[in-house]
Amino acid sequence: MQMELGIVRPAVFQRRYLARRILDITLDPSTSIQREHVGAVNTIDIEEAEGRYLLSGGGDGNIHVYDLEDSERKERRIIKTASADPRIRLCDLKSGAFTHSLSGHRGTVLSVDWSPRHEYLLASGSTDTTVRLWDIRKSAACLCSLDLHNSNSPPLSEANSAHTRTVNGVMFTPDGLHLVTTGHDDKMRLWDLYTGQNTLANYGTMIRNQFVSNLTPLISPMSMGSPTFVFHPSDDRSILMFDLMDGSLVKRLTGSYGRVTALAWRPRTQEIYSAGNDHDILVWAPKSVDHENALKAIADQDTWSDSD
Repeated sequence: MQMELGIVRPAVFQRRYLARRILDITLDPSTSIQREHVGAVNTIDIEEAEGRYLLSGGGDGNIHVYDLEDSERKERRIIKTASADPRIRLCDLKSGAFTHSLSGHRGTVLSVDWSPRHEYLLASGSTDTTVRLWDIRKSAACLCSLDLHNSNSPPLSEANSAHTRTVNGVMFTPDGLHLVTTGHDDKMRLWDLYTGQNTLANYGTMIRNQFVSNLTPLISPMSMGSPTFVFHPSDDRSILMFDLMDGSLVKRLTGSYGRVTALAWRPRTQEIYSAGNDHDILVWAPKSVDHENALKAIADQDTWSDSD
């Protein structure tokens, strides 16, 4: 009723509803993805154009493409490369030629991510404990190496470390203003990219991250006035859900029989897909709720200020 009367504006209502659905996410036993890999599933992603196709890459050397609308799997041949080279090599998909070779890391690069705000900005994490930011337009592409101690050392000082052990996950927030990193020190860190500083957000001591492979946290969509959540796979077969900004643990998702190796977000349905070393891909979805009562509960909350 409050929404119909204009007391709760549609944009505010939508944010509240999305936040409630994310908080209600749990393992969905009614939805399954056909097992195709004969090895661990190491990475998954959902294409952004339609949010319909899920891609998975496994330790068996295969890549599979799933149609999430009709549950029929389609396969495509995709060229795969892997390297323990500390350089980052960028490839033009049209020509197949390498366009950039970014040098600076002293160990294997396990994770990279493009900024959603600046198409030329790249972040990388390595076994050398560093996280580096790169501007690929420049000949001296490395802008800085992040420092967990927020010291006044030079941006590219060899003393700078983002973690005390291997870094195997980096992820920009959807607005591109922050960077989330994770490493074998069992810590997740949040970085302010305007200042390059460690925000010192404390995500507690529950994270377990000890395998030498990419393990990228998943960040929920961001909207002003609503909390943003970060999901971190943990070696104990769980997925930990934190408040991104204050670091508090919101919930622990359990139900996977294998170690969770990768996460992907499907915006249209607010679902999370997880890959595991048990060869499976699982679906985590908001619990089935009485939508009429859920909408009424949201509308009955205190009206947000006009600044939202």
